[in-house]
Amino acid sequence: MQIATVHFVIKRVVNFLINLAPNIIRFPATRQEREENAREFRNIFEIDGIIGCIDGTYIPIRTPAKKIRHTYVNRHDKTALTLQGICDAKGRFIDAFTGVSSKIHDARVYDMSFIKDKICTMGDEYHIIGDAAYPISVNLLTPYNGHLTPVQANFNHNFCRARVRIENTFGLLKGRFRQLTRLDMWSVISMAKFIISCCVLHNLCIDRNDVLDYYDHEEVLFPIEQCINNVNRTRLLGQMKRDRLALDLI
Repeated sequence: MQIATVHFVIKRVVNFLINLAPNIIRFPATRQEREENAREFRNIFEIDGIIGCIDGTYIPIRTPAKKIRHTYVNRHDKTALTLQGICDAKGRFIDAFTGVSSKIHDARVYDMSFIKDKICTMGDEYHIIGDAAYPISVNLLTPYNGHLTPVQANFNHNFCRARVRIENTFGLLKGRFRQLTRLDMWSVISMAKFIISCCVLHNLCIDRNDVLDYYDHEEVLFPIEQCINNVNRTRLLGQMKRDRLALDLI
């Protein structure tokens, strides 16, 4: 088979999977779906209200055509894109966002993603969880830092057991689709589509119990004073909610 034909077939398959993506990678839209996700996490990790775990992972790439390598170099001096994923308790992606340079911090990628508005409007009783790279809020909880009380240490233990689910999910994704160890494409759009296609296939595998036995990896403008106040209030509300959940674990 000629190379041109191979490229054409890959493009057709990728476009087909991209069309399936909205039905396969779905963020829980209704209260019933959110409660189902939260119940699965609660049964395993004993923390209420979790509907997903968020994190970012690097997808190594070649320097895109007509782009400057430096703009895609991450802190490991590797050219890469960031895949931001949110997974449920089963390790399925409920959201995937990519195409962003890995030079950008995870918190900034979250701000740029389309999912942030949905997360911020899903009700105070539900939240996703992430590591300390993300800003804490009512709907995005992070672990405690610094010198911890016994209550906080107990919360962090359960929290980290739950949050590692997204790291395992990324490892399983890269173990299944070895080309994600380095994408050899010229176009960022093509690379982003290929990554999302792999996420779609990953979910289909999970739905059919096809699970590998190993893991191979790892705008509105306000005055500046009002922006600071909004950030501080959001952080305070998130911290209060985290404290309540930590006490519930005792």
